[in-house]
Amino acid sequence: MEESGEVFRSFSWTLPHGHCLAGYFNSNKEAEWYSDRLLHNLKIDGTKDHVFFQRNNEKFKAELEGAEVPLSQLHYRGAGSEDPHKAGHTVETRALLEMLRQACAKIALSGIQRGRVSCNFVSDVDSSPIALSLDFFEDGSTRSLADLENLHKGASKGWDKLSQHAWCGRKLSTTLQQTNLWDIYLFLIWSKHNPSSKIWEQFSVHLYPKVVFLAGYLLEAYVDELANLPLAPLPLLKTKHGNSRRVPKVNKIILLQRVKAQKRHRGEVMQTHTDLTPPQIALVRAEANLEVAEYVKLLTTAFADTQHVQVSWDASTYDVETLVAIAYDYKKNVSGYLPIQNISPVQTAELHETVRTLAVQGRITRVESYNTMRSFSHALNSIGLPLAAFAKPPDLLLGPLRAEEERVLMNGTYFIYNTTTQSIQRQVPTAWSLPKQPLLISVSDQGPLNCPGLDHLQFKLRGFVLPLYDQSHRTWNDLKSAMRSVKLFRILLQFSIIYNMNYGPGGTKAWMAKKQQYAEEFRAKQTADGQIFLSYMPYICHEMGLSEPTTAEEREALFGTITSLQTLQQHGPLVKLMRWFSYFQSHQFYAGEHFWTKMLIGEGGPPQQGIQPEAVLTPDILAGNLDDREELRQLKLKMGSWRLAPLLVTPWTWWKNELLVSMATPVWSCFTQKAQQLKLPHEIAGDIAKRAGTKLWAEEIHAVIGNGFFDGPQKLYPARFLSNEEEGQCISLHFRRRAELRFVLPPTAFSICWGTSCRKQGDHPSPDACRLGSRLEEKAMAGGAGMEPLKEMHWRLNSVNRLIHLIRDMAEVASTTAERRAYNNQVVELLTFVSTHLADTVIVENTHQMAKDALRDARHFQKSRTGKQVACIRCSAIPSRGVPCLKVSDDQKATASAGKSSSFDKLTHPNTHALKKEFQRLMETKTKQHTWPSTTQQMEWQQVVATEWFLCYMQDGDKFAAGPNSAWLSVLAGAAGEVVACQRAGEIMLILAVGSYGFAAWDLELAAGVRTAAGMSAFRPYRHNAIRFHHITELEDWVSVPVKPGLSGPHGPLHLEQTSEAMSLPLARIHAGLNLTCKQCQDLLALFKVNFRKNQSRASLHGLILDLFLETEHEKEEARRKMAACLLPQEEEHAEDSDMEELLEQLEDLENQGDPEIQEEKEKIKQRRTGRIAVPRAAGPDEGEQVPKRKAKAKAPPKQRKKGLLEPKMK
Repeated sequence: MEESGEVFRSFSWTLPHGHCLAGYFNSNKEAEWYSDRLLHNLKIDGTKDHVFFQRNNEKFKAELEGAEVPLSQLHYRGAGSEDPHKAGHTVETRALLEMLRQACAKIALSGIQRGRVSCNFVSDVDSSPIALSLDFFEDGSTRSLADLENLHKGASKGWDKLSQHAWCGRKLSTTLQQTNLWDIYLFLIWSKHNPSSKIWEQFSVHLYPKVVFLAGYLLEAYVDELANLPLAPLPLLKTKHGNSRRVPKVNKIILLQRVKAQKRHRGEVMQTHTDLTPPQIALVRAEANLEVAEYVKLLTTAFADTQHVQVSWDASTYDVETLVAIAYDYKKNVSGYLPIQNISPVQTAELHETVRTLAVQGRITRVESYNTMRSFSHALNSIGLPLAAFAKPPDLLLGPLRAEEERVLMNGTYFIYNTTTQSIQRQVPTAWSLPKQPLLISVSDQGPLNCPGLDHLQFKLRGFVLPLYDQSHRTWNDLKSAMRSVKLFRILLQFSIIYNMNYGPGGTKAWMAKKQQYAEEFRAKQTADGQIFLSYMPYICHEMGLSEPTTAEEREALFGTITSLQTLQQHGPLVKLMRWFSYFQSHQFYAGEHFWTKMLIGEGGPPQQGIQPEAVLTPDILAGNLDDREELRQLKLKMGSWRLAPLLVTPWTWWKNELLVSMATPVWSCFTQKAQQLKLPHEIAGDIAKRAGTKLWAEEIHAVIGNGFFDGPQKLYPARFLSNEEEGQCISLHFRRRAELRFVLPPTAFSICWGTSCRKQGDHPSPDACRLGSRLEEKAMAGGAGMEPLKEMHWRLNSVNRLIHLIRDMAEVASTTAERRAYNNQVVELLTFVSTHLADTVIVENTHQMAKDALRDARHFQKSRTGKQVACIRCSAIPSRGVPCLKVSDDQKATASAGKSSSFDKLTHPNTHALKKEFQRLMETKTKQHTWPSTTQQMEWQQVVATEWFLCYMQDGDKFAAGPNSAWLSVLAGAAGEVVACQRAGEIMLILAVGSYGFAAWDLELAAGVRTAAGMSAFRPYRHNAIRFHHITELEDWVSVPVKPGLSGPHGPLHLEQTSEAMSLPLARIHAGLNLTCKQCQDLLALFKVNFRKNQSRASLHGLILDLFLETEHEKEEARRKMAACLLPQEEEHAEDSDMEELLEQLEDLENQGDPEIQEEKEKIKQRRTGRIAVPRAAGPDEGEQVPKRKAKAKAPPKQRKKGLLEPKMK
């Protein structure tokens, strides 16, 4: 049996008289025999085996020495030994033979190899020395003792005596002319136990050690063959008082193998196997405790010397909010679950005095974020790396240079010189070493609880932490936002009811059988020429991509496929909470069968029939007074899901569903392909390097736009039921994808240096990849303090990024080749570290799902920390990706000693792990002195744009006469989906996303041969890689081109038709609804030399801009109306809650009925609406941070209140 790379080989040997000896092969491949069974067979039951060894220790030494058997073959595992009470006391084979002298039995062996043993003794005939050699044949016999009578008469007579008279019930069965090894062995033992004769002293004592060695070798070879047999249980031994002796290890392993498939109630099942173990042993009573204790030991050992670690972590609700984290060491290629953390409220007693004072005054915030980071740090503390371990050494100078500082190079070493104090300090301390510096990559969701803490850690404390955020969550949020913007998210919710029908009602799957019955009845009662089938036939053929039948035979063939529909044979995928891509999988499953389904269960209604009858629609629905959620809820209550589902499928809704899937398929398919193809860390590292080195980071955007403009229209158009007004909806989904732009941000931008070429040659990384060195920053700062783009490049404040720059700079100034190679190797090591990781939190979410499934049937077990940890480490989330992970083998559990569960519980209590004051200052309100950047989706995009502009300007600043801040004019380009043109370059482009200092756009070309009704041009995107960054520094070169989408032919491709003359960018923004900040308004007015006051209000600044570009009061009033509409607060979050709650209610009808995850999400929505917890809001003073609101005080009796607990406060 093989577990965790080790093989446990057990054997048992039953003697002819029924005695059973057993043992196992140790790590040195030597057989060890259980001493308790040996003493039991020797009838020494009255004494415990360890007492027997202690009392006979000196005697054993003498006997083993006489047989030339080393004392190390006796393994006493009592108190004071290296491995006490692990496997019981054992003896090796030669020591076993010495102890079995009084119970020796004949052994049937086959295939004994030829061998020879030799010894010297003194003849009792003439007292001459004689050299005796015994040659054995393959059957174990020998003729070498045929002349023993002439060599030693006493021995010859003894042989004859033992042949005639039994000793201890045994006598010799062969003659001296041809005897065997085992008769020789019996004769030698007999002579040893007959001290009256001198045979032992003169003859046997010289031959006995040689025979013992040969017999031990043969016996070990025999049990080696026995060990290859399947594991067999050993009989349980009892003491003289009837108590159980030590349970054999092999029995425990067999027990674990028998219950391996038992996921729940393992303890109860184990207690029934009394033939293997007594029910009261620790393995049966507390298997989870044993497994967790051994797992913690494995985890501590595996990460004992780890300094560079990556952790994927996420929290979910079990009985309480529980954090699960997976640590990965890329050097050892090993991963493991850190101890789970039961997130509990922060207590005031844990806080530093100054923070506690603010807490009492109600002046703290981000309490939940601190609580999350404290739990994360406590989990890391189990491997000796709490968050405090990643603090930057104070004498390592990595921060951006202040105004009074300069970096100077002296003798190949960088120093920081302070011009004010005239002091100089080495930038890198002599004793500092990269291998000894702890580094952390944190992979988590981009949520409101972890982002503030991670931002504080990396930007304020400058710790060696590189936060990465899961892209799958960002993908779904972007996709959902795009669907909502074009009113398609309701279509997703409606069709979820249809896709989940096979599992209804309430998860019983009874509707699947009902659909099959309807299909059989339809096949029996209707015909291919019936009115119902003929009315649906055009839509069925159109959905299946078939030509309509023209003959009766073709119609009959199509009609005959009813009972063989895929949706009638299989249940298919289930649209489930937190598995957003399951909707697209369900659509694939139902492809071509939507109208079939409507026809079968629609009770004869026409294809166009929707929710229209007056008997169904209530007055509120008819008046439009209800939102989508309430409307669907009332319809479901009145009609039921079975009757409602076919009414949700109409030609128009089906087309919108096809539009949704067509536009979104590249997004989810790209995600699923990555999840299927990129599982191992080295595969992820290669993908990051590939995308950072090329424009593959834009692959997803290429797929979305290419599909929307060229491939999608081939299937979607023409649609006989599509109005001209509704055609424009298909364009909006094209411009919302930008999550993959993370690949152009450091340090992943440097990852193309990662590879074997850098490792082998030791050359410095490519200048194109590592161009973002600290010297560019120094050059920019030396040019003046007005380099505004640097303020948005927050990545440069991260200590890991700065360390890469610093070591690379040290490599360039190294004096010797060896030093340069050493520094470059460190750069490669850092780039490998930041690229080789698990990349996402999907693996943690899968762990949550599997662990909850394992615990769901035993609700009382969910409160056990040990139970949750065991459920995590037993799940297959990590092994399913092929990543090596720690695992407690059956061998380890069988030999583990019972420990207290309280020892593990301490590892799961974050309250025992108070962070230092500098970490606790996270909860202080931000001020001008106490501030740091905050990570949001918009901030990450602004970083990308600012970095691209910074590089463009620093490489050729002479081209931009207006200075480094002139690219702010890019904010006037417009929104995603608009078209702008650069007149100087003769380029026209489609805007994808706009930032403060630039925008990403897709180059357009003229659609040849296509003109609008007004004679204007039409444009379409280039099919090839045409996404670029652009920066507007002069307004005179750029104009905005009004366009609308159209089709170049019946089946496309899609193009953009110019609707009117181009206009200047400021005027275009005014017509769209001006929404500039005060700073941007001031810069725009200054550009046109319009006077204004510095403290002037935003509204008055907007008025000056309107006076500058508009002439009539009517135009100004219309512009003010559009600006007011743009400035209205958006209710997107409540709309999102309505849509999500609607989806949850639909899913709760099906297999997920009563699912605690759904109940949890609904409770969160309810709390958000009542203001009990925070909702995401627009960016404010804290740059988009989300602060939990203060909870209402409970009206519990005073004795039930928990004192000292912190509650979230609003700032």
